[in-house]
Amino acid sequence: MDNKINIRFFPIFIAATAGVILEIIATLVDEIVVGNIFNDEAFASVNLIEPYTFFEVFLAYLVCVGGAALIVRAQGADDHKKMSEIFSQTIILCGLCGIGLTLIYVLFTPQLVRFVADDPAVYDNALSYFKVMRFYPLVDMFDTFLFTYVLYRGGYVQFYIAIIFRIVINAVLSWLLGSQLGLIGIGLASIISLLLALIVKLTFLLTKKHGLKFRWYFNSREALAIAMLGLPESALFGFIVILEMAVNSFTLKNYGAAGVAAIAVVINIFEFVLYLSEGISEYEIVAVNNSIGQGSAKSMDHAIRTVQRAALAEGVLLIGLILLSANVLPDAFDIDNPETAQLAALMVRILAPTVIFICLSRITAIFYQYTRRIPRTIIIFGMSVAVLPAALGILFGQISIEGIAVGMALGPAGALALMYGYVRGIKKEKLFDYTLMQLQ
Repeated sequence: MDNKINIRFFPIFIAATAGVILEIIATLVDEIVVGNIFNDEAFASVNLIEPYTFFEVFLAYLVCVGGAALIVRAQGADDHKKMSEIFSQTIILCGLCGIGLTLIYVLFTPQLVRFVADDPAVYDNALSYFKVMRFYPLVDMFDTFLFTYVLYRGGYVQFYIAIIFRIVINAVLSWLLGSQLGLIGIGLASIISLLLALIVKLTFLLTKKHGLKFRWYFNSREALAIAMLGLPESALFGFIVILEMAVNSFTLKNYGAAGVAAIAVVINIFEFVLYLSEGISEYEIVAVNNSIGQGSAKSMDHAIRTVQRAALAEGVLLIGLILLSANVLPDAFDIDNPETAQLAALMVRILAPTVIFICLSRITAIFYQYTRRIPRTIIIFGMSVAVLPAALGILFGQISIEGIAVGMALGPAGALALMYGYVRGIKKEKLFDYTLMQLQ
């Protein structure tokens, strides 16, 4: 069955890319407000609590991305009953995960804070902040699901309004409440702005066309399928942490604090490209799952060709932008030492060519994720984001600090080459081969 191809690239790509950029801006606004209101110890306390926020994001992606993708798949099959079942089950999973994680955070607050902020200089501030942020999962689990659901189903107006609304409200409330209540106010501002953004997204469900009927429905096998689909993108956050910890630890030991400052710029650019490529992969998730739901090989072929062209075009564009802006990027990260800034600019130029392979690795991983080859997805993400960039960076870093950037640049290209060799040489498939699986 070759149904009409009705998933347009640019609306999803632009919305998802803008969403990523706005989320980065939101993070920067938060840090600027905290940095201006409080002293360095308080600023450090907020950052020390971030691993618990990171873990909540991991859990949210585990549940929400797979749930939204399966809804799109059911939409492609024109199965409204299944859409409502998956929608209801994902909402229930969000509630269970949010309540469970919050309960753990509440019961073990002192121990969790002491684990990351044992120094008396930061413990009290970290404790004050976490006493509020431990309730963050209750809201963010649902917000993350609606973020993906609204995007995947075309609610671009609500999508943009919610993100911009959250940034503005969070900045204003952080300044007002932070000045009055300290770090407790900063935490309250984050939760209140997130709750208001969630309400904006909920308006998308009020229309008959996009709203789905909620009912108490839970199927353990489907819940596992949702989690498995979301696992690779959740694991991506863990791979980023591995890369940062490995490269920063090696650089600090061998090249000191100045070396860490220089390599931090390289790592940030690496991560920025990874996040920015989400715009293409979000279209891919919708198009691939819609094709599977339709059982349409023609639609799938169109989707794969579109993301390949998009990844190449975005990669080339980003390479040019990075090369042109290499000299000013160290200033953007507030590196004052001229020698360190010059070193960072050189390493950014070394990294630039790998951008195209980051984009291609991501779309390849996402393709395998939603065509039921989850191990390949995790391997590509792990090899391209963490294992090869860190291992080769440390290997070439034995020669010089510039060698770290060389190794990081070779990592994504090497990961893609290894997967290509495995698929073509061992499995005897094309890299993007969906003929070996049932589309429905």
